Amino acid sequence: MLSSFFIAFREGLEAFLIVGIIISYLFKIGEKRYIKHVIFGVIFAIVLSIGLAYIFELLFGGLEGKVEEIFEGSVMLLAVVVLTYMIFWMNNQARRIKSDIKILVEKAINKGRIFSLFFLGFIVVFREGAETVLFFRAISYQIGSRELIIGGAIGIISSIVLALIFFVSTIKINLSLFFRITGILIMLIAAGLLSTSMHEFQEAGVLPIIKDNIYDISHILSTDSIAGGILKSLFGYNPSPSLLEIIIYLTYIAAIIILIRRFFLRLDRPKIELNQS
Repeated sequence: MLSSFFIAFREGLEAFLIVGIIISYLFKIGEKRYIKHVIFGVIFAIVLSIGLAYIFELLFGGLEGKVEEIFEGSVMLLAVVVLTYMIFWMNNQARRIKSDIKILVEKAINKGRIFSLFFLGFIVVFREGAETVLFFRAISYQIGSRELIIGGAIGIISSIVLALIFFVSTIKINLSLFFRITGILIMLIAAGLLSTSMHEFQEAGVLPIIKDNIYDISHILSTDSIAGGILKSLFGYNPSPSLLEIIIYLTYIAAIIILIRRFFLRLDRPKIELNQS
């Protein structure tokens, strides 16, 4: 549940903050009549994202055996790639995203392109919605559907509440730091997904096992326990992994540490202020 919460929370917050910037800027420049077009785009994106999830389940929900294992591993691997790219992309964009959005809004209004405002609201939310569908499908192989839905719902609601707090208060938010910290946590989730994807590929015979069950600590921390269940749902914890799973997991973590030291810990970047003054 925690993994679905964090993913939904971060994806939702990213979308709602950007939509909030668009709407607040339209208020500020006295173009409130265009807000409805942005909202229509957001609603359409939400409906389309739900439809995408349904189609995804309809097409791939009934797979079995080796095909299912290969598909599960592939979805997890794709989710890791998208998660990693998304985090670094947002980290680079966070510093100037507010000014970039203002420029896009001004161009759309000056040229009378109402559809551009609709599309701006749509693409912001649909991108996050499509990513969430992919990520939820990937982590659904680690946690139950009930936990997935509850965690996701709480995450979305929390992101809406926090976004509203940002915009109705005078608090100055350092978005670069916020997305950097949450990005680190989600990368740990991605590491678990990557390791689990290797497990699925080994089960399907696509990758060699080399050495199975390199250690077994299930008697110390079983996935059936509360702590073990949390670690499994959040970080893909496996009490008896294969050698390949360990190598892939540690390699990814090492790469994360190097990238964090190079990009994420530069705390001297300017703050992004969301106060409406």
